[in-house]
Amino acid sequence: MTVDEMRAKLAYSRRRLEAANEAKAHAETLSASAREMGGAIPGFGGSGNQRAARQMRGAYGRADAAHKDADERIEKWKYRIRSLERRIAGHERVRFTAADLKGVTHVRTSTTWRKVVRVNAKSVTVATPYSWTDRIAIDQVREHRTVTS
Repeated sequence: MTVDEMRAKLAYSRRRLEAANEAKAHAETLSASAREMGGAIPGFGGSGNQRAARQMRGAYGRADAAHKDADERIEKWKYRIRSLERRIAGHERVRFTAADLKGVTHVRTSTTWRKVVRVNAKSVTVATPYSWTDRIAIDQVREHRTVTS
């Protein structure tokens, strides 16, 4: 998938998130109308206005269902937006070569900064806090720095 296609999907996802937020606002109005309808609890058991009680229970049920649906939609579209933004950032990030990394002292991977021991053609050998070194593929390098001390 190209970056342009992902940007189009991101724009679509943002529109769907706006629609889900509008559905959440509608669910709030349903809740408000159910509260207005049930301002006084209509009777218990066989006493009281049973028709009003059914209407109130139905209104609360519809409001609850609308809230659940809107919340699920909001979470879904927030997740998709985060995922697409992360994928776009991954495609647009700077790709380093071995020539770019010659002479650097530290590189950052997705998790942490590491001290460079050696730069190879396809990987970077980095020091660890233990007695061995690790190899990191050049594609996994996010940033680099040269520290002089």
